[in-house]
Amino acid sequence: MRRETRREKRCWLAGRGLKWGVPSLTGYTLVRLPNGACSVHSLAHHETFHPVVGPVAEAEALYVRQLRLPERAGAETGEFVVWDIGLGAAANPVTVLRALRHWPGGVRIESFDHTLEPLRFALEHAGALGYLRGYETRLRSLLEAGETQFRDAALSVTWRVHLGDFPAWLAEPEREPVPKPHALLYDAYSPATNPAMWTAPLFGRLFGRLDPGRPCALATYSRSTLLRSTLLLAGFHVGAGHATGEKEETTIAANTPELIAEPLGRRWLGRARRSTSAEPLWEPLYRQARLSPESWERLRRHPQFSRSDTGC
Repeated sequence: MRRETRREKRCWLAGRGLKWGVPSLTGYTLVRLPNGACSVHSLAHHETFHPVVGPVAEAEALYVRQLRLPERAGAETGEFVVWDIGLGAAANPVTVLRALRHWPGGVRIESFDHTLEPLRFALEHAGALGYLRGYETRLRSLLEAGETQFRDAALSVTWRVHLGDFPAWLAEPEREPVPKPHALLYDAYSPATNPAMWTAPLFGRLFGRLDPGRPCALATYSRSTLLRSTLLLAGFHVGAGHATGEKEETTIAANTPELIAEPLGRRWLGRARRSTSAEPLWEPLYRQARLSPESWERLRRHPQFSRSDTGC
């Protein structure tokens, strides 16, 4: 769910056929991306979901392949748990289900968002978007009841949605049992438009919700030094992630180094120290700042940088 490129915006304004760019009553509109794929644009946040390469291609590269979901789910004897943070128009979880549907096991998806309007809008335009095809009935049940259970080919699916403020939910004591995740799909609006979803306290609490005995990996579209510093200071191991569309690199983080193929090394640490935008957001207010002396010392002592390799 990122800000659109100038080319994408021109394509949106020049759209045709389905009244592209005409606002809906819910504040969303369809856009045609440069590669021909269709996606959803939020008028309030001025950001397009999965820009440039489209919903399916981005979800496959960023989450399915990068988090090695078929391989890791297939190795589980019990339920494989995915936290989908930023449900949006459901492209990420639906793409995950398609990738796992022939695995004869069980997957549980716990989706989080503050609104279901993007999903409602997407279902109204399921034909144009394409990626929801075959899941419309299940998604309507999710909208109506907040949860749904079904079989998808060989896969047993349990899917719940948690509607509300995710930072506030994390800050509260656990009031309902939510299974600990194996994978985190982190797809919030950008820090510039939604800083509350990118603060150091939030990622610290998120790390605290993980089961230390259950390997868990998080992927997200950003490669910013600010984000990576935040994840490291929250307790994660952090690495360079796969490219997606115009993004030459994304970010992967985990509670165990074994899930990180390309960990950040000392060269990155040196760049972070020189960066003018590396200090985490400690409050939900976007700004750019150099690392504080305290943050630098904590980063320098992170176990990830204790090895002698140079890293990336």
